[in-house]
Amino acid sequence: SICRGSRYYRRRYFGHISRGDKRPKGEINAGLTFAGCAGRLKRHMSHDTRMIFMMRNPADRSYSAYKYFLARGFLPVSAVRYDARFGHARGFDRYVHSVLDNPRKRSRIMKQSMKYLVFSQSNYAACIREFTDAFDIGNMKFVVFEEFIADQHKACRDIYDFIGVRDSDGIDYNIRANEGSDSAVSGARARFFCLVKGLNYFFYDLIAMPHWAPKLYKRYLEWYKSVRDKCLTPDNDKSKMLDSTRRYLMSYYSGDIRELEKLTGRSLWRERIE
Repeated sequence: SICRGSRYYRRRYFGHISRGDKRPKGEINAGLTFAGCAGRLKRHMSHDTRMIFMMRNPADRSYSAYKYFLARGFLPVSAVRYDARFGHARGFDRYVHSVLDNPRKRSRIMKQSMKYLVFSQSNYAACIREFTDAFDIGNMKFVVFEEFIADQHKACRDIYDFIGVRDSDGIDYNIRANEGSDSAVSGARARFFCLVKGLNYFFYDLIAMPHWAPKLYKRYLEWYKSVRDKCLTPDNDKSKMLDSTRRYLMSYYSGDIRELEKLTGRSLWRERIE
């Protein structure tokens, strides 16, 4: 949406907020870490804009992304079929090696970030470096997901201090959820759902249909949910990532992690690298 200009962006996401509202305004969107986004944001946002980056162990994030994108048709149909037959752990291991063992594919991960989402957004330093070149790193906060989960209240208080808001009573800091725990009914349906989901992004984000055609969008959303129910099923595979896959991934991410340590000034996931 920011590509359509700051005026459209403000109206699309914050148009419902009155001018006198003093609350901090912001957006949560992992998609902003795609290559080139920082440069576009720089043209429309203040240099001192505050940004929060939450980072999970890159191997764990990749495994989670694999399961999410597998069900939604972002990965090859062959990967969906293999996973359905052998389970997530072996399916993920096969997919990881199919990409990282191929020099051409490996070299394209950050150049074709959408195609290799399982890996690209786990290269945190490469993604964040674009923002440190465009914005003041002093206005950036780096949150480690594992620490956030260990003590959500403390982590949130640190974030509140960073953005200048006060803690509030009545907030549940013990919420645990995993809304992405779905699996594909079949490879073909996963691909179809990928197209339908892309259509939903177009209607919801790009042209903001809920704002100018709420009744029409409501009818579309009913159809979208019916398609989702036909294409996705609850994921009952709770298999853990293979240790060999984890070691291989952490070896791949080791250079990016060390660069991230320089950016953040702290040690990160070192026990997984050595």
